Amino acid sequence: MAALTRADYITQATRTIETYSDFTDNFTKNPVTNQLVLLKNQDSIKQGLMNLILTNPGERLFNPYYGSGVTGSLFENFTPFTVEDITSNIINSARSFEPRVTIQNLQIIATDDDDAMSVTITFSIVNIAAPVTMNLFIQRVR
Repeated sequence: MAALTRADYITQATRTIETYSDFTDNFTKNPVTNQLVLLKNQDSIKQGLMNLILTNPGERLFNPYYGSGVTGSLFENFTPFTVEDITSNIINSARSFEPRVTIQNLQIIATDDDDAMSVTITFSIVNIAAPVTMNLFIQRVR
């Protein structure tokens, strides 16, 4: 029987790629398997980022700082300062509460007549090199 060499003990480290998954917001079921539908990777992160942007701080129990406060700015007059404030709120909340995402570009287009805004976010996901673009239209409900 041959003796084991040092090379027999050294193994090549395998690279693990994280996958992210979430349930849908409305908890829909798959009609075939009758199980809850899962969102995976970029769809899961898009949903999480959308929930973060649309949540006002103080709305979440036991996590009063979660949210961006963007919907409160819909009642303001849109000036360059308002757009800059909304941009910094989105970026800071994503840094604090969404560690899976690095925002690369953020563009806000405000419509003065409808008290609404269009937000286009380009971000990269940790461990995935390709950038992802997400469009979100936010408008006043009341």
